Amino acid sequence: MQNVLISILTVLIGYILFLVSVLRLFPMVIAVPLFLVSIIISVHFLNERGRFKGFS
Repeated sequence: MQNVLISILTVLIGYILFLVSVLRLFPMVIAVPLFLVSIIISVHFLNERGRFKGFS
């Protein structure tokens, strides 16, 4: 649950930085990769699940 909250927070921060960069108050070269990486990390955390490793 903690990973989900952290991922939501990073996506929100990335989105805010992206909006600020569209207004040309922050460099877009930095904001867009941070936003995309935060989305990728959050999708990774949401898709990770307990996998069956077999009987032993």
